[in-house]
Amino acid sequence: MRADIFINKTEGGGVEILVVQHGLSSGAAHKYRAFGEAEGVLLALGFHAELVDRQLRALSDTPPSVLLRFPEAEIADVILRSLGFTAAAFHAA
Repeated sequence: MRADIFINKTEGGGVEILVVQHGLSSGAAHKYRAFGEAEGVLLALGFHAELVDRQLRALSDTPPSVLLRFPEAEIADVILRSLGFTAAAFHAA
């Protein structure tokens, strides 16, 4: 699936990852308590470690609820499901 990936810092200092099917306006989101947990998920989604590190460092300097965007990516549905990113929007065509 072609997807847009966004991250933001939560009020509690964790990280929320939002996966949106390209061209749609909503998708599936998960919150992680620690930056390290979010880092593992972003790496599993197929992003390079340098990009993940750079984005998470930038996120640590932003206020909560500011979205940072990752480059559009092709992510296999099986990977999205294995990480719990399932939503009815992913099945809309």
